[in-house]
Amino acid sequence: MDNNYKQRIDQILNEVGLINDLNIKYDILTYMEQQAGFMLWQIEEEKHIDNDTQNL
Repeated sequence: MDNNYKQRIDQILNEVGLINDLNIKYDILTYMEQQAGFMLWQIEEEKHIDNDTQNL
């Protein structure tokens, strides 16, 4: 992974870590987890489509 992406992700996580309100922090992290899960699902679907296309 590109180091610039890692740094940007770390900056966001550090910023979230500074939030004192645990409910807000929980909501943010839950949202991030949901979005990441959805993006991973999309990538897996794209891989399946690519693999199926190559097998034709």
